Amino acid sequence: MKGGSDFFAAAINSQKTAPGLQYGVEYVNAKHQSELLDANLGYGVAVGAMRIVPRVGLFWAELNHDKTSSYGVNAGIRAMAPLPQARHTWLYLDFSMAPNFSTYKLDHLHQFEAGVYYQPAHWLTLSSGYRYLGSGLHEYKTHRAIDGLFIGAAWRF
Repeated sequence: MKGGSDFFAAAINSQKTAPGLQYGVEYVNAKHQSELLDANLGYGVAVGAMRIVPRVGLFWAELNHDKTSSYGVNAGIRAMAPLPQARHTWLYLDFSMAPNFSTYKLDHLHQFEAGVYYQPAHWLTLSSGYRYLGSGLHEYKTHRAIDGLFIGAAWRF
């Protein structure tokens, strides 16, 4: 779970710092009565100490443009790098987008998240950072559903 002044999110995922198959489902309830359900599948690889996870996914969104739902296919990448001086701490960037040819009723949907995550115990992960979620209808400016700082915690099993 994570949240900030603009949103609340709950997820079930296999995010890990080790290479391999990763998957996840996330529900986001954002400001202005916006909702997003995102499911993705990816495969992480090690590039030196960094971890790179390209992924593809499906989404359903109700983003308060005209009170109708939209859906589509998105693609993204997550990059993680350990902080050498701080054990069990990683910096990460996460970006995904859905261009207009892969969406229904949207011109685009893009998400960006950057932050730090810390695992003080094998069963607990703490995170904080910045998150952005923007979308647009044809010929309209981008609607920002999320644009701000967040904190989060996850129970790992």
